[in-house]
Amino acid sequence: MKKMFLGLLLLPVCAFAVETGDCARDTLLASLYELRAVMIHGGSSYDINKYIDARTDAMRGPMSNGSYRWVHWARPSGSPQYDKKTHTVNAVHGNGNDTLEASADHVYAVRVAVPAKRSLIHGNNPVYVGTLHVRYTVDGRDRTKDEPINNWMNPDTTKTIDLNAIADHVEASVDSSTNKNDANEALVEIHALKAVAQDDPSNPNYDSIMTLKRIRDAYDPLVIDDEIQRLAPNDDLPLMHIVHDLRHADELIHSKKTDDQEKGERLLKETVRRLR
Repeated sequence: MKKMFLGLLLLPVCAFAVETGDCARDTLLASLYELRAVMIHGGSSYDINKYIDARTDAMRGPMSNGSYRWVHWARPSGSPQYDKKTHTVNAVHGNGNDTLEASADHVYAVRVAVPAKRSLIHGNNPVYVGTLHVRYTVDGRDRTKDEPINNWMNPDTTKTIDLNAIADHVEASVDSSTNKNDANEALVEIHALKAVAQDDPSNPNYDSIMTLKRIRDAYDPLVIDDEIQRLAPNDDLPLMHIVHDLRHADELIHSKKTDDQEKGERLLKETVRRLR
């Protein structure tokens, strides 16, 4: 409990102090103690990942414009993640248009899509797509890009507009319509293709961020003890290992097999002995 309290104190101290290697180490150690407490108290994987993501973002130096001091944004090497805005088209082609609008941050391309299906069981129908209007900001400068599509798009087709930059913020809109018989039975989407955050190695908290990301990806509670032991060799109480053994002992004791029950009793006694 004392170490937990110390961890809570370390976070604000380091946040406002001069950034040094010792401060970064103490910030990471405090985060690990707090993360261990979340795990011990039965936090879900969602709670754990949410905590790690929040601590990682804080170490990146968040700025008022929504970006980070110690982050570079880049195109992903594989399939991109994207924000999606969908619209069921009501307008009949030749008699007006529906306007779909979307916005997102840290975007490198905008895609108009007519998906193959409009629901799990219903197929989609063709959509007439007009001009894609994109307003975006790069390094504080506003830009616009209009891309006339002005054509029918069949289900399972897309049209991607590359911004040739990583936009800080994007607002996009497109007009659409469909055949009279397909009104309210055709779906169109705008996808904002997201850049990925690349941490700057010159960030004093870079190693700490890499450690937290490694823990998040591995998702092994026992790794917490190993990292704490690495940073604080005098911490000789591997709580996550002990909690793991206690829970495993409880499972064995409640088994219907006599051998498992005996193993559980031995494991329980050994674990309790380690706590003395």
